Amino acid sequence: MNKRKVVLFSLVGVALLGALGLYWFEPSRTTMVVEVVEKNSDGEEHTLTVNNAMGYKDILFTIHVKDPSVWNLVQKDEQYNVTYVSYRFSEKNNLKTIGVFGEEQAD
Repeated sequence: MNKRKVVLFSLVGVALLGALGLYWFEPSRTTMVVEVVEKNSDGEEHTLTVNNAMGYKDILFTIHVKDPSVWNLVQKDEQYNVTYVSYRFSEKNNLKTIGVFGEEQAD
């Protein structure tokens, strides 16, 4: 093989790996109205188990909250408008914004 073919295949390989990396690590944002079913705190980790309040089926999932003061303000059995971020390689849903349903969101 001559040098041009090697360089061409190398560039194509790097471009394919870059495209797959962007697809794999790109965050996905979701906004929905949820009802808090359960609050859990395990030392440093604070989580909310929520249900999609606007759906027809009960779909429970967990949202991780980084700021303990936000976690303390959230009340069980209340509805909130939340935006969370998730990644394809992780099962964690990280809270981005939260607001009382029907009011403006607070970051």
